[in-house]
Amino acid sequence: MSVSRRTLLAAIPATALAGCARERPLQVAVVWSGEELRRFHEVVSGYGAVNVYSAGDNIGALLRGPAQEVLPDVAVIPRLGLLHDPLIQGRIRRLTTRSGQPEFWRELVTPYGSGEQLGAWFKIANKSLIWYRDGQAAQPTNLAAWQPSRLAIGAADGWVLSDWFENVLLAYAPEVYRRLYHSLDSPDQWRAPEIAEVLALLGGIWRSAFTPEQGRRALTMQFHDSILDVFVYRTADLVAAPDFALPVIKRYTGGRVGVPAPFPFPAYAGNPRPLVVGGDVAVAMNDGAEKAVDFVNWLTDPLTQPYALTRWVQDGGFLMPFPQGLKSGGNLQYDLSDRLIGGLEGGDGRGLWRVLTELFTNVTVNQTDPATAASTAHDRLVAGSREGAL
Repeated sequence: MSVSRRTLLAAIPATALAGCARERPLQVAVVWSGEELRRFHEVVSGYGAVNVYSAGDNIGALLRGPAQEVLPDVAVIPRLGLLHDPLIQGRIRRLTTRSGQPEFWRELVTPYGSGEQLGAWFKIANKSLIWYRDGQAAQPTNLAAWQPSRLAIGAADGWVLSDWFENVLLAYAPEVYRRLYHSLDSPDQWRAPEIAEVLALLGGIWRSAFTPEQGRRALTMQFHDSILDVFVYRTADLVAAPDFALPVIKRYTGGRVGVPAPFPFPAYAGNPRPLVVGGDVAVAMNDGAEKAVDFVNWLTDPLTQPYALTRWVQDGGFLMPFPQGLKSGGNLQYDLSDRLIGGLEGGDGRGLWRVLTELFTNVTVNQTDPATAASTAHDRLVAGSREGAL
């Protein structure tokens, strides 16, 4: 899907266009909307002439599109797979100096063997948390025995289901997770029998938590609504959600309900607890020249963080790859679905997201045996990894 110049101009405020005669604003494309977009506007307000616009889920189409004149100067990319897309990668201006971010995070944005850092992390997320109302849930200690009730899932958002899959996979078979992540060009890795076992375990958890009617409702529910189900409507007791759930909880409850610290996603048997992380990478595009690189460095350097960003961190829902954020070690792994490219690349109605939506539908709405549904899902993943887009 291409993005026209008219679409881009429509996203630019008239005040920004009027100022073009004095200084062309730096064009910054992001994926966020709502509260995250508002907070980001606050962060960049002190930098200078910057126009931020949301490309939403079409940011990949924007960066891959044939209309080079509408490419932004800077993009904040939500999925690492986009950074490794050959077409997009060829349009990224390499950073002139390596960021001071920890090695784990630098390596993620440095193509193997190149030594060239493509971008720097602006915002990261802990995706292995379970939120609950005060006094309404007991912390699960073993994934194998966990049968949650009154669980909220925003299954209309495919990334919510993929976060579940990644946490269960990393808890159950961490070595398989690592092999998948580091062998994306080897589809045979998806044939591992442990993946079918993980899908069956996941399907069993979902099956125990939802009646058919609840499953149908979950399939139309988005992430924000699943948070409201727990903390506003109280029709559910717990929800698995990243750290950026906290601002949503605060916004809609006004502090009227107890919000205890979330507990970590449960471990499996003797394996360590999973810690799946995702994040947003700031990159300078080729047409942005040095001023784009300067902006990326300013945005991601801990020594130049503006007060607005410090306040965002303190309010919750924002982590950075520095001491106050997540550090490497233990069972820490980057979000697998955000790294995928090709046939299993996530997105509404396609790839891994589609397979997991079908699995959720089969075990909750259709009441299919989890092992049977998992076998079908596993076959779909193997086919998608070998034959192209689903």
